Amino acid sequence: MAHDEFFDHEDEVIVLEDENGEEHQFVLGEVLTVDNKDYAVLLPLDDSMEEGVIFRIDGEDGEQMVLSEIEDDEEWQRVVDAYNDELFDDSEEEEEED
Repeated sequence: MAHDEFFDHEDEVIVLEDENGEEHQFVLGEVLTVDNKDYAVLLPLDDSMEEGVIFRIDGEDGEQMVLSEIEDDEEWQRVVDAYNDELFDDSEEEEEED
């Protein structure tokens, strides 16, 4: 499922190239802070990818974020757990508001 219906197309589009050289467009869905490090949750704008991706934010270069892959399995799991916790908390709050 593409997530473009959730975003204004004026949001900055981030283009990433996969291991096959194909380009995919994303928008910044959320920034998480885990263990004093920031992580970008990128959500796809096209139908070629069903899930978002997460990168560590390693500073800025001008006005652009410097994104790095998370290669450590333990770090990856902490970030995924934090994201899932936040997602779960947000869905509970929405249910309480209804």
